[in-house]
Amino acid sequence: MSYQSTADPVEAFSWSNDILGDASAAAFFLAPSRFVRAERTGDSLSLSFSDDGGAGVLFGPQPPLRSDWSRCLVSFTNFGERLGELVKYDEWDFYTRPSEVSSDDSRVEVLHDDDTVTALLQTHAPHSAVWPGDEEIVDWFGLRDTSGRLVCVAALVRWESGGHVLSSVATVGDARGRGHALALLRGVVHESKKRDIAWLGLGVAHDNTSAQRVYVRAGFTLRSEFSNYHRPASA
Repeated sequence: MSYQSTADPVEAFSWSNDILGDASAAAFFLAPSRFVRAERTGDSLSLSFSDDGGAGVLFGPQPPLRSDWSRCLVSFTNFGERLGELVKYDEWDFYTRPSEVSSDDSRVEVLHDDDTVTALLQTHAPHSAVWPGDEEIVDWFGLRDTSGRLVCVAALVRWESGGHVLSSVATVGDARGRGHALALLRGVVHESKKRDIAWLGLGVAHDNTSAQRVYVRAGFTLRSEFSNYHRPASA
């Protein structure tokens, strides 16, 4: 089995495109400030980062493993509940799509009232990943119903890698199932094209099938099903 290693993030990015295609999850994770090393074996790729004393992100059927990782993400894994000394913590999926002009942009607005966004998230999506005030947020977007009530929000976030993702997509409880999230997503895709953002990504819990259906309808494609492994506190 051939083996290659590099500490050059540009070469690692090239490998990710070669093995996984353009705008894969690997490309979104490749932040040069935290990147340590990439290793590949044929059609598999491992990325090592400096987070928490050592973290990895793995792709392909036979990715190189390192014993010093405190946690890692593994895409489409068959490793089961344990990976060496690491234990599976949770599962989530990563989707991407290219930006493009959409006809659904007119109802979407940039939100400037952080208190309003915070109140909506606290009531209807208290476990959201990002919140107003987080440094990585580019803008909050919202959509209103015919009465003018804000019923759906989402954050456009720029990761350290330079990749842009949608996060904290939330809809008011009594407004769900009416297409608001779909319209908001399409509007943000349109706005991203206007801002010369080529690709958008988003993460979602593996068991959140209702949200996944909306993302697929909005043109997002599943790129990775991640299993999240952590070293137990007692290890």
